Amino acid sequence: MSGGVSEVHVEDIYIFDSHTAIRIKTSPGRGGYVRNVYVSNVILANVDIAIRFTGLYGEHPDDNYDPDALPVIERITIKDVIGKKVKRAGLIQGIKGDTFVNICLSNITLNVTSKLPWNCSYVKGYSALVSPEACEPLNQRISPEHCSDCCYLPNHITSLGNQNWGAWV
Repeated sequence: MSGGVSEVHVEDIYIFDSHTAIRIKTSPGRGGYVRNVYVSNVILANVDIAIRFTGLYGEHPDDNYDPDALPVIERITIKDVIGKKVKRAGLIQGIKGDTFVNICLSNITLNVTSKLPWNCSYVKGYSALVSPEACEPLNQRISPEHCSDCCYLPNHITSLGNQNWGAWV
């Protein structure tokens, strides 16, 4: 990913017997962007890591990349997720000096075995109805005034207007 990825909609999926379920990976030197991603209605079973974003993936196609090209990761919405036999809820690790922003988590319930279910760094966002409780950088409560910042909804869902607010607040 050195160009850009946007307008990604993932809905109604079942992920089982997997190391990582929902994943975004990039690293310095890649540039580009990942934005406007919407993931909803996910069932997880026997998954090591439910949500994993990494800004330090490290792979490059060749040695001619610009190490100062930083990616933009923003407006990622993950909602309506349930999981059983999940080891860790999330590892969400941005890049120092290049924080992943406007990450929204809503209505997520995970049966987690790890004593430290979340590990987050260099990330900012919002959450509501997340169990176990999301990490501190994502603990700002979602409200209508924040929704323009991060509550990305695909076009076919935004046409419902304010009818969806009950899921966010």
